[in-house]
Amino acid sequence: MTRMLQSSHIVNFVVRFIQIIIVFPLAVLISFYTQRISFIDYELNFLLCVMLAATISVIVTKISRKLIVAMFVAILGVMFFNSTFAGYGSDNLYSDYNAMLVNMTSNPHKVSYFKPVKGTYFQERRVKSAMQPTHPAVRAFAVENSTRYFHDEYYRKYGKIARYFSLFKHICLNWKYVNDPVGLDYYSPPTESIGLLAGDCDDYSILMASSVMAIGGEARVVISTSHMYTEVKVGTTDDLEAVSYAVRTLFPDEVNGGKIHLHETNGDLWINFDYTANYPGGPFLEPELYSVITFTE
Repeated sequence: MTRMLQSSHIVNFVVRFIQIIIVFPLAVLISFYTQRISFIDYELNFLLCVMLAATISVIVTKISRKLIVAMFVAILGVMFFNSTFAGYGSDNLYSDYNAMLVNMTSNPHKVSYFKPVKGTYFQERRVKSAMQPTHPAVRAFAVENSTRYFHDEYYRKYGKIARYFSLFKHICLNWKYVNDPVGLDYYSPPTESIGLLAGDCDDYSILMASSVMAIGGEARVVISTSHMYTEVKVGTTDDLEAVSYAVRTLFPDEVNGGKIHLHETNGDLWINFDYTANYPGGPFLEPELYSVITFTE
């Protein structure tokens, strides 16, 4: 009799444990695979996903304790399938859950407004001459690394900015700063930089802008007092919340409660892609701008 009671207690404990632990991955999966309610803030959408997952867990347990165990096994099966065939494993699940918490507790964004000043003709000409967005080697580099991180589920959810963010992550993680030759302001062409992943700020800016443009994005090079960096167009001011959400979801540890820094020009949003920031939209190294070089004219 005593053994039966002990076994019953163990079974109840296991069921309750599964009932609780299943809420977290289920909430992430619900959030990831369903469209958010457009007129509700992202933070409230996350909370609704958690509440829905908890409700489902309670209802399923009340219907059948075996069913909640089967549901737990099914979620493990989905995770195993995704990690094996779709590249979405436990690490991704943890990252998405972490991103949910970051989104619910962080400052949403910061938008800086500025009117770009035209740079010197000589400097603009040199930058544009170094750009190679249509070179086959640059295109191959951009395609390969725009799909290196953030599998296709993220692309379906966030669109082409997931490709830009993957490209940023690869270049930024591997870039090493190296000074120009003495007495020479050297602008490295992207075909040289893709093999080295090293150089100074103008080499990085030219490579990043060329790579983003090689996969259909819009980029520009911004020049400040003593620095040069790339900005990438990520939408309009109406997309501000969605862009902020995407950054926090794909770079939750890097953002870590920080703000997303962008510039707005004529209603378009341009996000900071500088290597001095470890996530897209990181803090500007030099907020004061001198000029901006565009490539769409």
